Amino acid sequence: MTDFQLSTFEDRPFFEKALRHGTATGLITDEKIRAVNTEAPKGMVQIATAFGSPYLRAELELARVRIVNLVSLYLSETSGGDLDTAARLIRDNTFLTLSRGGSTLLKELFALPEYSILGKFEHGRVEDFLEFWSRKKDSADYHHARRQREQFALEIRLARKLGATLGLGDQVFQDQHCEADALIRTAILLRTTTPKTKTIPACFDQVGFATLLDRLRKKAPARMVAPDGEFSEAEEALMTQLAQEMRQHDFAKIADGSIPLDRLINQLKARYFIRSADLEDTAGYEALVSKEWSRYTKGKSDIDAIFTMLLCIAANMPGKTSLTESAAKTLIKKIRKDGFHPQLARDFVAQHAPHEKQESLLEDWQDFCEQADLYLADDWDHDLHIALKFLHENCYIEKPAKRSPR
Repeated sequence: MTDFQLSTFEDRPFFEKALRHGTATGLITDEKIRAVNTEAPKGMVQIATAFGSPYLRAELELARVRIVNLVSLYLSETSGGDLDTAARLIRDNTFLTLSRGGSTLLKELFALPEYSILGKFEHGRVEDFLEFWSRKKDSADYHHARRQREQFALEIRLARKLGATLGLGDQVFQDQHCEADALIRTAILLRTTTPKTKTIPACFDQVGFATLLDRLRKKAPARMVAPDGEFSEAEEALMTQLAQEMRQHDFAKIADGSIPLDRLINQLKARYFIRSADLEDTAGYEALVSKEWSRYTKGKSDIDAIFTMLLCIAANMPGKTSLTESAAKTLIKKIRKDGFHPQLARDFVAQHAPHEKQESLLEDWQDFCEQADLYLADDWDHDLHIALKFLHENCYIEKPAKRSPR
């Protein structure tokens, strides 16, 4: 025989547990129970009216569940789960007062931020919130949500303080929906790497962030430095926690030279507040994070120039972003003789192109290759007229200069 134990699953509402405990210990009298029996139906009707109709039995039954849940929540939170204290609360307060106490706790939860975001966001209706949460029997969900939302409130308060010291106003937060913890990390990063910085530089966009990470790869700071200012104990603890996390997570990745710079930026940029630029310096960014790619593209980012370069690579020729008509004819003849190898270009993109551009670029290249097979690989076009027309439409082919009349 295998030994086993049976454990009791306690599923009664906390109100019922406290009531039974109170009657068993003499804290709650029969008179008090009669008073609860008188008050509870009134509360049920009020709740049924607020969320539906007091004339439907199903609504009244749901209202009974709601009012018991609200009372249980208030008793559990106020007593800290102690049945003696909860029984005394039942003894000393009316049932409707206890119910209103639970409703007040839920309204306080609703008032706390649901997300750790600086700026406006849809808060919803308190009525819908109460309708949902008053159905919950277990207060564990309330505990979890309360802790999480209080943490969000702390992050938002600290981020607003730091944002003010860095010259950021509410308009910036609203325009960019900045996450509070991202702004806190940014303030710590700037204080650690550029101690004299008093504001977040206007150039702290993706290029500025990339420049900073590139510099950190060459020389990492000896320690993390917290921003200056007057902070509460909880705010200080939060900054210490985030600084340690940055050191272990972010700076460990920064120090890992096997991660290309563009992939490093892609992995970290969501964790920091980076100003969005109206005109992103694409060429400057690519030159910084993808040096080999920049060397081949020479700063050009238009798709015709990129296709020209990839086509050259796929033909086993030096990559160029533009071709003369004569060079284009030579490329076509080479493809028809030695074959077209699109995978060479795909490998080049995967190895050298900026990480965030690779997916869309490979999709465009695939579409290009399907057409190129029709026009370039077949030798039915003996005079290369159709093939050249295709290249003029999809690549960068320099037209021959017109000869000036003598």
